[in-house]
Order: sequence, then structure tokens, then C-alpha cells
Amino acid sequence: MMQIDDPLDPLAQQNQLHDDDDNAAIESDSSKVDVEEESPLLLALDDLESRVVTALNEFKSHSGRASNPAVANIHDELASILRPVVEVACHAGPSAARALASNYPHLLNLDLCVDEIYTSVNSKLVILVVSESAQSDLIPAKRAASLALFHTLHVEWQKAGSYLDSTTNAPSLAGPYGPG
Repeated sequence: MMQIDDPLDPLAQQNQLHDDDDNAAIESDSSKVDVEEESPLLLALDDLESRVVTALNEFKSHSGRASNPAVANIHDELASILRPVVEVACHAGPSAARALASNYPHLLNLDLCVDEIYTSVNSKLVILVVSESAQSDLIPAKRAASLALFHTLHVEWQKAGSYLDSTTNAPSLAGPYGPG
């Protein structure tokens, strides 16, 4: 007669717990591991960084030749590839910092959000990758696009709602720290 193991039988469970192997590794049940919820700042940083990395990867893997010279030259094509980098570095970053600070005032303050987003996205990612490309890329058009990006970043950072905004009095359009 065949015996079926009853998973609810307490004696069967107790026998399974006693193993004859003295050197057995401790088994861990990964399903019981509590996953900590990530902070809203880390989630926002992850989203911003992934957008920037996608655009920078496309830029770095570009052949350096215009895909359709009749429509746009190589400089315009590379500038359009780098446009999402500018948008995130200059506008989405400060906007995310303001939104996080206003939505989670008990967790995050504005200074922390602005500094963390600027440091993670701009200082540690955009500026490093673009300066490396400007210095060592073998394709002259990509070096020129990298150098032009620095000027574009500076101009965009001075616009309403960005890091260096000192021109607007409208609180909704002010930089991350408010009207200049």
C-alpha cells in the first residue's frame, strides 16, 4: 500500500525538520524576507537616472553619421538625441525635487532633494559622461555635440524652474528654492 505524505501532519513536519546532516547549510526562505519600501527620493532618482542613461547610451552608440542627411545634419541629430538629457538635468530634476519635498514634508526637505538629485543626476552622471565624451570620443561630431551640451545646460539651468533660476517671481515657475 502506498502512503501519501500529508503536508499538514505535525509529525511529518517535525521529521522533516530533523536532518541527519550535521554540516547542512541553514536554509532560508526567501519568500519570508520583508522587502523594505524604497524611499520616494530613491524611486525618483532611479527614474531620472534611467532616462538619462538611455539617452546617453544612444548617444555613445551613435555611429557619428547622419542617418538621413537630407532631413537633418549630424549636429542636429546628435542634439536631438541629447535633448532628453537636457530635459532631465535641467527641468525634470528640479521639478521632481519640488514635488517630493511638497508631497513628503515629513520625510524629505527641499534642500536634501535638490542636492541629492543634482549630485546623482548631474554631477555623477551627466557631467562625467559628457566630459569624457568631449575629451576622448574618436568621432569629431560627437565631441562637438558634447561640448555644445555644456553651453545648453548652462542656458537651460538659468531658465524658469531650473537650478539657477533668478528671473521669475511666480512661485509656480520658480527654481527649486523659490523665486530668486
